[in-house]
Amino acid sequence: MIHSLHMKISVCFAFVAVLCAHLSVLAQTVPPDCPAGPGAYYLKGTDWVAMDPSHSIGFKTTNVAGAAFSYGAAKARLKAQFRDAKSPYQLKDSSLAICLVGIVDTGRDMTLARFQEEKDRRELSMASYRLWTGVNAQIDPKALVPITIDKKGEKIYLITSKEPLPPGEFILFTIIPDIAAMAKANQATSLGGYDFGNHAK
Repeated sequence: MIHSLHMKISVCFAFVAVLCAHLSVLAQTVPPDCPAGPGAYYLKGTDWVAMDPSHSIGFKTTNVAGAAFSYGAAKARLKAQFRDAKSPYQLKDSSLAICLVGIVDTGRDMTLARFQEEKDRRELSMASYRLWTGVNAQIDPKALVPITIDKKGEKIYLITSKEPLPPGEFILFTIIPDIAAMAKANQATSLGGYDFGNHAK
């Protein structure tokens, strides 16, 4: 009887310890309040760091010959190009927190995408084309990253990742890009967002 009571007490203490540890982790992952000044900020450790937007430097089309010689079976792809192999804004770990203050009126159109990394630039597949089916103008679904968007006040939004981010380079779009118009214009400022990287060891 006494032995059984000791076992129950031990199990109870163990459960409380696990619960407290879990709550402690949750408390540590809650980002601090967003900065008061207007702008875009990402959380680096425990500090909010201001971000400047990044814009595409142009577009390129890949696999044109493959699409032609396959009689439309293969896809040609349109990719937006961004300068530099890495963003100057690098996370300290795989968790993401970005605050947008006074920049957007709504959080409904935000999208997070992962770049394809090249030696001296970063690319993002924005559309595909087949001879018989025409243009499919959308960001490659494989590049999209699930995010949570919380409205913290008037024109104040906190964006966090639903899962730990994999290593790589990313960009947050604050509006849904008009991909067809951008491809036609082929202008450096036609596509922009807030880029950052996760290369934490």
